[in-house]
Amino acid sequence: MSGLPQLFFLGIDWVSFGIDFTTFYALYLAISLSLNLEFGYGGIPNFGKVLFIAGGAAFGGAVAGRLAAYVLNVGQGEDFITFNARIITQVNNDIINDPTLAVELVIISLAVAALVGGLLGFLASYPALRLREDYLGMLLLGSAQFFQVVLRTYTPLIGGSQPTFVPDPFYYFSTLGTGYRDLVAMVVMVIFAIGVYVFVERVVRSPMGRTLRAVRDNEDASAALGKDNAKIRRNVLIVASALAAMVGALYSFYVGSVEYDTWTRFAWTFWPFLIVIIGGAGNNSGVAVGAFFFALLFRGIQQIQPYLPASNVFDVNSIADLLFAMMLLTILFARPEGILREKSSYTLNKNALTGIVKSAPGGEKGEDGGRFSRLTSGLRRRFQRVKGSGEGEGTGPPKEPG
Repeated sequence: MSGLPQLFFLGIDWVSFGIDFTTFYALYLAISLSLNLEFGYGGIPNFGKVLFIAGGAAFGGAVAGRLAAYVLNVGQGEDFITFNARIITQVNNDIINDPTLAVELVIISLAVAALVGGLLGFLASYPALRLREDYLGMLLLGSAQFFQVVLRTYTPLIGGSQPTFVPDPFYYFSTLGTGYRDLVAMVVMVIFAIGVYVFVERVVRSPMGRTLRAVRDNEDASAALGKDNAKIRRNVLIVASALAAMVGALYSFYVGSVEYDTWTRFAWTFWPFLIVIIGGAGNNSGVAVGAFFFALLFRGIQQIQPYLPASNVFDVNSIADLLFAMMLLTILFARPEGILREKSSYTLNKNALTGIVKSAPGGEKGEDGGRFSRLTSGLRRRFQRVKGSGEGEGTGPPKEPG
């Protein structure tokens, strides 16, 4: 059985490395973008990010396995957790002959994960109505730890401390040759990450995005302008949590199992925060750059780590943590706003603003003006006032032009 071509250099198969790196990059890009929506734009310190990712993986994987077993009539009358390995093996063999079922399982699992993530975000938003940012961060951190305890002790969901296998929607491609399954999974991850990027970018460029910045920068001012700060925070938590939960469900399909100790605070909360801080909070392009450097360094260290000599000074297994800490400190001291700083929020693009100015009285469209003529005329008079007072033309208030 043939497989993907191999390209070895310096003892590394660069084809396999490229697929693994791209998948890892897309995975953490999607998670970090959802965190950037909360933390970078909304100012919500979600230190319990792992809660929503694990929730999507647990419920999405549990539903996918049980639903596939029911549709294919596999393991009926048997306990799903006890006979999980045999049931899922039979399900994967049957999925090969029914690729439509594989696609449906992914769609249904993503929908379930989004609903669970949104529900968890809704429940987490209640404390957000009353707590300040620092206390809210600590509460979310504690909630994530509590959920991990539930996953470990409540065996009917995902087997508790034992891993629970989930259907592999990419299993058919593994029969085509070595590497094809991972290639298809990579493509799905990349498409999903691009979709998340486009969605978040459109949100932050909309009036909702400008409202998020207003709530983040000055809650009193936004409340004075009639904005419901609590409702805005709640909506952000719901949407970002749903996105994170879908990433968790996709990851469970990629690795083929759900296990409680996979979802650690270090890997699924600290690393996304690291990416957002390095790339630039409040800038989706910066987050994409930060995720790229993070994935490149992390996967690159994994490739060279086996060849590093043992040292009495530090543990070579912790070299990645050491380098990430150094990178974080360097960014915070040299460029605290990140690699790409947050851009100003424009209400209209340049062409629209130019059209408004031209449609004003005295513009290129004549004296009849347009629908924004009164606004632009008022702005022009205000600018002339400021200019006249700045140039010292008299001590009294400037006269109205015309």
